Amino acid sequence: DLRAAFQFSKLGRVDFNVARSVDARQELDLKVGVAYTRYQSRFFLDKYRDLDSRLISYGPCQTPTLSFCVSRHDRIARFKPEPYWKLQTTI
Repeated sequence: DLRAAFQFSKLGRVDFNVARSVDARQELDLKVGVAYTRYQSRFFLDKYRDLDSRLISYGPCQTPTLSFCVSRHDRIARFKPEPYWKLQTTI
């Protein structure tokens, strides 16, 4: 039940150290992403002037996300359909 899941009495105590570590991680991800995107964009655009993009984005979350997408694509590409039976009933 959704309402029961959001009852504050069931949530337990807030661990502020964990909350602060999440905030720090988000801020680091943002700052690293911004800095490295700028560096990488300048590096590749100076080296290869004929790129289609003016911005080459980097983010710490992009690599694992891309991995999930590639893995799913590969599973779909390897899929071999199997024969199956379809049962229909009438009453």
